Amino acid sequence: MTDNHRIFRENLGAYSINALDAEETAALQTHLQTCDSCRATLAEYQRVSAGLLSALPPQSPPPNLKRSLAARLPSAKKTIRPRWQIQWTFGQSAAAIAFILLLGMNLLSFFQVRALQLQQADLVRHFEMERTALAMIASPGAQTLPISSEKVTGSLIVGIEKNSGILILSNLPELKEGETYQIWLIKPDQGRVSAGLFEENHENNVTIVSLGSKDSFQGYIGIGVTIEPAGGSDKPTGPKVLGVKF
Repeated sequence: MTDNHRIFRENLGAYSINALDAEETAALQTHLQTCDSCRATLAEYQRVSAGLLSALPPQSPPPNLKRSLAARLPSAKKTIRPRWQIQWTFGQSAAAIAFILLLGMNLLSFFQVRALQLQQADLVRHFEMERTALAMIASPGAQTLPISSEKVTGSLIVGIEKNSGILILSNLPELKEGETYQIWLIKPDQGRVSAGLFEENHENNVTIVSLGSKDSFQGYIGIGVTIEPAGGSDKPTGPKVLGVKF
């Protein structure tokens, strides 16, 4: 008799009273399909159990009977992990739901206020740019230079000090994610000096950008704008968007 057969035979008594776990029950049922000896033994267990049950008045088994029998089986050596159960009263559940809803509303309000603050800051910045542009246009010594581009229209207004300017642009090509516009001051030897980064205005298709230099623009022959990776580049690497000659 093999060890497996012996184990199956020892489990027949527990199987007859449904005291095996699901894995052992399935294994024993598979074994019974091919073992006449175990089927005969099981039938004897069931006959004795039925006779005993019919001879005694109905009684509820002790609560620990199945646990006691199961403890004697090989499967009892398996580690039993405690299951933690948390019971919530109706009041606790309602309080938890109310807390979650309140937290969600507070977070929504925070993000809405933050979005409004950013929008307001952008409007203020745009307004300041427009006011500066109007002031420079009205200045007697200001110079307005046309944009050189097939698609982009606009002007560069250079201040009387010749070291600051305002770009007023329309129809800028749309940037892809991870891209930015970069302004370059062009030297007579065609060298480039970065004069800042900007992005297009999505609201009214008019973008106003200020640029400045610690030196006079007279040391340069013009400016150019290219599309560069976010954060800018040390030298032009992307496509040219526009140019202005001084």
